[in-house]
Amino acid sequence: MTTTAATAHHGSFTARLLPPGHHPAHHDGTGQDGIGQDGTGEGASDLIWDDARWLRFTARTDLHETHCLQVLEEDRPVALATLLVTQEPGGLLFYDAPRLAGTASPMAEPELLDEAEREQWDRLTASLPEGRADHYPSLALATFGNHHGVAHTHGRSPEQRRSVMAALPALLQQISEQLGCRSTALLYVGEPEAEGVDAAATRAGYHATLLGADAVHELSADDWEQYVAGLSSRRRRGLRKEVTAYENSGFHTVATTGPEALDDTVTALQVAHRAKYGLPGGHERVRRDFDALREEIGESCVVLGAAHEGRVLGFALYLRAGDALFLRTVGFAPEASGCYLALTYHETTRWALENGIRRIHYGLATYEAKFQRGCALRPRWGWFAFHGPDAEVFHEVLALQSRSIERRLEHVGSPATPVPSRTLPPSSTVYGAAR
Repeated sequence: MTTTAATAHHGSFTARLLPPGHHPAHHDGTGQDGIGQDGTGEGASDLIWDDARWLRFTARTDLHETHCLQVLEEDRPVALATLLVTQEPGGLLFYDAPRLAGTASPMAEPELLDEAEREQWDRLTASLPEGRADHYPSLALATFGNHHGVAHTHGRSPEQRRSVMAALPALLQQISEQLGCRSTALLYVGEPEAEGVDAAATRAGYHATLLGADAVHELSADDWEQYVAGLSSRRRRGLRKEVTAYENSGFHTVATTGPEALDDTVTALQVAHRAKYGLPGGHERVRRDFDALREEIGESCVVLGAAHEGRVLGFALYLRAGDALFLRTVGFAPEASGCYLALTYHETTRWALENGIRRIHYGLATYEAKFQRGCALRPRWGWFAFHGPDAEVFHEVLALQSRSIERRLEHVGSPATPVPSRTLPPSSTVYGAAR
């Protein structure tokens, strides 16, 4: 299919799909210092997902066809977004819309549904054809790391940025039609944009689903001692128990930064971790991924290792952007299985406070552990449109999927405020673009 000349229009906005590997941040003068999530125009962004180097890294994936979507308002570039085209089943689950809908995973927990809902889930998912080929090619607006990845031109006001986000559902649907895609998704949007995106997406025929919540640990203390002293007595006891067990087992933390942090030890631990949890790819896949990280964004890599008698037996890989850390992946040998909580939360917080970090993003899933250790849970929504013969089945499955994640966050103690379309009965939803 042709993917280099697609354009779309909505109100005062125009969107242009750029060829693979072409990013305006490098080629037409907008520049990395001209694009940023915060809209202040002062220095580099503190979100790794809109860093120009991250765009280069994501473009090297061999599981999706990646493109940059340039959004213009009256001929002036105002935003960039990453689009992932999945030609056939087999892409990464969290960015492959037909597979993501109805697959039990951290973004769908059918065991949390009540008995009648669970029976409905089982019936609906069983009715979907294996492979779901009728809904490919598929197009998703998202970037790896469970973020929407839309980068706005510096100097844009919050209202202007929200207007771009609200235009994206219609623009994305037009691009999807021109590419011949059979399903479309706009993924991992949070507040303050979610409500405006929801209204626009609902009008365009999408269905909203709560995908999860980004766990963010805000650090206000000046050092480790002040941080520990500021915890509740319950959290302080838990921290001391986990850190003491880590140290009494003979572990200590070593930190390595820069490209050299991604060495053979880290690669081997990641391969073993993926094999343990049944994740796709072996040594060659991990090596390619780490090579791309090292070459494109290596200066931002931070690896914290759990060392025992001179050997690193576990690691957590972060990417640093300004005063923030973003957890990318972890890996632990069997001998270090008890180190995860101490290394990933407490030892990471200690290192962060010693190195000017004020915020740690842990991503989605394992909400209880993150919430109990001080993370705020920030909901992330997705909107899906399916155009094949089983479209309504997908939409019903997505409603149940959303309900399960809504219940997960309620059980944790951090309920998500629903977007408006999730509070309406199905008959109240307006659809205008389903094919």
